[in-house]
Amino acid sequence: MDLASLELAVNRLREAEAAIDAARADVETEAVGAVREGAPVDAVCEVSGLSPHDLLRLEKTAGELPH
Repeated sequence: MDLASLELAVNRLREAEAAIDAARADVETEAVGAVREGAPVDAVCEVSGLSPHDLLRLEKTAGELPH
């Protein structure tokens, strides 16, 4: 049995998961930045899909954001 097709599918899945993780990190960083710049938490949550609890937790633990 040739596993090449399975290996390709697994690699595509891993790449997709890495892209999702990177995108999620970007959303979290941008959401924290928006709140720190004065955007309303409710509006940031609506756009980002984060809950207010998660957003405020991220804001407290984020430290300094990259520019």
